[in-house]
Amino acid sequence: MSSPKRTNNNPQNTPKAAPNEQLKSAGTRTNPRLFLLLLAAALLAALYFLWRELALTGGRFGVPLDDAYIHYQFARNLSQGHGFSFNPGLPTPGSTAPLWTLLLGVVGLFTQEFLGPSLLLSFAFFLLTLWLTYRLALDLTGQHWAAALAGLGVALAGRLLWAGLAGMETTSFAAASLAAVWQYRRRGLDGWAALLFGLAAQLRPEGHALFALALAGSGWHWWHSPKPRPGLPRTLLLPLAIYALTALPYSLFSLSTTGRPLPNTFYAKADTTQLYSLRTLRETLALHWQDNYAALLLLPFGLWPAWRRGRLLLLWPLALWLLVPAIVAQVWHHGRYTMPLIPFQMLLAAAGAAWLVETLPGRVHLPRLQLPRWLPAGLLLLILLSGLARLPYWAGMLGYNTQEILAIDVAMGRWLAANTRPGAVIAADDIGAIGFLSERPILDLQGLVSPELWPVLQEPLGQPRSEAYTRALSQIQPDYLAIFPTWHYEMAANPWLLTPIQRFWVASHTIIFDQEAKIYTPTWPYVSAATPQTVTNTTFGAAIDLLGYDLANEGDSLRLTLYWRSAQPAGRSYDVFIHLLDEAGEIVAQVDEKPLAGLAPTTRWQPGDLLRDPHRLPWPADLPPGTYRLAAGLFDRETMARLPLTTPAGAGDTLILGQITRAP
Repeated sequence: MSSPKRTNNNPQNTPKAAPNEQLKSAGTRTNPRLFLLLLAAALLAALYFLWRELALTGGRFGVPLDDAYIHYQFARNLSQGHGFSFNPGLPTPGSTAPLWTLLLGVVGLFTQEFLGPSLLLSFAFFLLTLWLTYRLALDLTGQHWAAALAGLGVALAGRLLWAGLAGMETTSFAAASLAAVWQYRRRGLDGWAALLFGLAAQLRPEGHALFALALAGSGWHWWHSPKPRPGLPRTLLLPLAIYALTALPYSLFSLSTTGRPLPNTFYAKADTTQLYSLRTLRETLALHWQDNYAALLLLPFGLWPAWRRGRLLLLWPLALWLLVPAIVAQVWHHGRYTMPLIPFQMLLAAAGAAWLVETLPGRVHLPRLQLPRWLPAGLLLLILLSGLARLPYWAGMLGYNTQEILAIDVAMGRWLAANTRPGAVIAADDIGAIGFLSERPILDLQGLVSPELWPVLQEPLGQPRSEAYTRALSQIQPDYLAIFPTWHYEMAANPWLLTPIQRFWVASHTIIFDQEAKIYTPTWPYVSAATPQTVTNTTFGAAIDLLGYDLANEGDSLRLTLYWRSAQPAGRSYDVFIHLLDEAGEIVAQVDEKPLAGLAPTTRWQPGDLLRDPHRLPWPADLPPGTYRLAAGLFDRETMARLPLTTPAGAGDTLILGQITRAP
């Protein structure tokens, strides 16, 4: 069996694409009946997914990612005239898929119910992806059975079908990138191809890398064209200008709002602690292996045919597989950044299958087996079985994921809408459903729509980041926190800072960041003014003023709140000591701890800071009644040296706050 001949679609000899990327169209017409079978397979798989979802959610439709609600919020604000904003009237490039957001914004002109339309759109793009995969495979191989193999792989790709029922942009980017690559193969980097590449990049920022590969390929071919070369402006500059017209507006919008050219999510999620994540690469390849075992086994046989007939088909999957680990430290959301590569994986598998059918009969002499007749059917059967094997897993995953979003994020959004005043500011980890359903101003603790918190996110996880959050949030003063406690353990465990008022929990843990979420009311330690009950106006060292304190006897303990003011950065971390002294000056009870139980260390203080610093000193159970003195001061835990009192002069290193009586 010989490969189909190619015709020249570029009579002017303009090097819009390499000769080995030119396409033969004769003899590769779509077989309607064959595609209808593929369409039926996809629809049956989708119905099975929806049945499993409704069974697991108790009959409730939803989305498996909170991110879908982020698009709904942007789309609602767009349709209501509030601009490209998450919080109405505050422009921010918080969407990595602005074109998807704009599509939903158009929906918002007709209805403010975005869930159903977003699901229909994402599934429609899944079906378009299926058709484009089938067509591109047919053009690539010239074999209807090979095109059916690629299409069947997509129709039964559980991860991609999950994305098609997620109400997200993933399948639209898959379709746009396939359309762009198809046009590039047919006509080279012409205006239409450049436009399609540009639209793809507005559906996912990874599309910029895809266009860069196409531009580099066209540039390489132009450089190696026979002299005299065709004009560079027509070959490269015109497509580049068309691409820029689609890509620049959002980049300029980003620059004007944040001072950076990329969407907020890149800076909030990009991993800056390592150059390359082998973990991400390993997990990504494992997911693509599991998508369809037979397809990945066929893929190596398709590398050379793809290189000869359409290099971009080969370079794009390899490039994105290698690029993602340089951006993120680990795979999340089932590897959705590389889900759009699944159709390309199936195209390479189809090319490999066609190559095997073409070459094996000539190399393996088994006439009784009739390889040319049964081998295509056998390969199709392998793709079918490999796809079916993973469908139950991903159908269940869609249901569990959706149930978790409903039980945590959607429930929190509805609770906040019903139990908080309009205008109350909510600081949240997951902002989508909470922002969309509560209709309250949102402070995004993960920085997707709140770039003012990017410096906090650069801090190491754990205590350092909790300290930075405490300071930053004190300056912004949100009214409530809707968070996963394990993400902010030091803050959630500090009763001086956060008081829980509502708990949410879900039994499964498949995509939600944690099974438990809580809503808290905060008491912010950094304050703009201080009015202590007792004024002291003393200074420790050269930089730390103690303005005064509040003291309350709570029966089993003393509650002491100190009010500090920083004149300049302290430079060192000082602990507060609080001593209860008897008449002989002996310590009978004490507390030694950093300000705000460690969340507001002196190393974080800046000039002019005012800090409310509460402490609790338990009464010893065996302490006899009497009069005692309460003393306080600061010391360096590393050296145990106390910070001297400089105001009043000569007062030593301990401030006597006053006397307190222990009742019988």
